[in-house]
Amino acid sequence: MVYERTLKEVDNFVFDLDGTVWEWNRLKDGVRKTIETLESNDKNIKYLTNNAILRREQYAEKLRDLGLNATEEDVLSASYIAAQTFDDQDIRSVFVVGEEGLRDELLEKGIEHDEDAEHVLVSVDRNFSYWKMATATDILRKGGTLWTTSVDAFWWAGDRALPGTHALTNAIQLAADLDEGSATVVGKPSEHAMDVIRDEWSLLPNNTIMIGDNIDSDIVLGNRMGYMTGLVMGGSTSKEDLNDVEDFRKPNIVFRSFKRIIMKI
Repeated sequence: MVYERTLKEVDNFVFDLDGTVWEWNRLKDGVRKTIETLESNDKNIKYLTNNAILRREQYAEKLRDLGLNATEEDVLSASYIAAQTFDDQDIRSVFVVGEEGLRDELLEKGIEHDEDAEHVLVSVDRNFSYWKMATATDILRKGGTLWTTSVDAFWWAGDRALPGTHALTNAIQLAADLDEGSATVVGKPSEHAMDVIRDEWSLLPNNTIMIGDNIDSDIVLGNRMGYMTGLVMGGSTSKEDLNDVEDFRKPNIVFRSFKRIIMKI
């Protein structure tokens, strides 16, 4: 693992959001100054999140409200990736365990939320209920297909680590008598996410870095894409988690905090 490495030759910076850039309604320490410094050095800034609560353009708006420059084209979310993936596979109806932003993103592609669908898509749902789980279970016990937006166990909202998509997915798998891992992931670090990233962003791997706080989503995705990868401590990953990391889980560079990124340029 490399701790001292320059980023001067890197043109494209792809940042995870939850736990890296923000804690939902506030930026993490040093983020605004760091992003502004990167922009002043003509760096191209992109944001990639497994959060599927909002639509793509709403994430861009949220970033602007927090003081960062961002357009819709600068952001890719699991909600958008799911809609693109289902559209590509001509899936026209799905039972969504998720929020309005995810349903709206699907609807823009002509994909209906339907309790009689043959597909179940699970994401963060702050209105998750027994009966939503029961409906999803009914579909899956009849041979339906289970999809999930991420493998994230939790996400940060202020100082709280709230239950993530993986927690809800596991509950539904258990109720449907499915093996853990039965769900097809559409967000990071899946092939589906990689396909959408390549389609939406023309980023050369040799001058792009993926920076996030989660080894199993951000770092694995970046390494599979051929990007340089940077892990920011203080989010989903502890120092103990870095022990004996190998292969695609191994970051190229570790930042003790977000603000230390600009020390490498």
